[in-house]
Amino acid sequence: MINKKQFRIFTILDLDKKEEYLHEMHLKGWRYRTSRFGLFYFDQCQPDDIIYRIYDSRFLKKYKQELQDFRNRGWELIETGFCSILRKSSSDLLPEDQVYMSKGLRWEVMRSRLRSCAATFLGGLVVCMSLFKEELSMSFFIIFLLYAFMISYLIYGYFRLKRKYRVDKQ
Repeated sequence: MINKKQFRIFTILDLDKKEEYLHEMHLKGWRYRTSRFGLFYFDQCQPDDIIYRIYDSRFLKKYKQELQDFRNRGWELIETGFCSILRKSSSDLLPEDQVYMSKGLRWEVMRSRLRSCAATFLGGLVVCMSLFKEELSMSFFIIFLLYAFMISYLIYGYFRLKRKYRVDKQ
């Protein structure tokens, strides 16, 4: 069996891009096996139209019935950890599977992740500013720029995902 290894970085705001990447690799004949520290490991297979879904493991642990429903409907659980990765052939999709692929559900999971990320980054920024209140050194400006970049990336990701999932309260 031929194996392949690729390096890719996906943030928690890029889970949709990661799903698309895994789907494209399977279309090219590479079945996802696992990933660690940005390295994705694939096994060679027949090209097929396989759909990958990534869910927050906290969400699936909270709703254990949901995970069992996935398994009962033929979804294969590949990996658990920070995120749970599931896959299923697009030819085997059932009408009930659309519930698990709905944009509203995916938006709720992403909003939860965005809130926890924003709180963490803002808390870190407050701690950073309180530590450097006496003396404005070069390291303070570097750390401040890094935090500004991360927070702006969160804001950009929020609006990108909101536009993608077209979530508007009516």
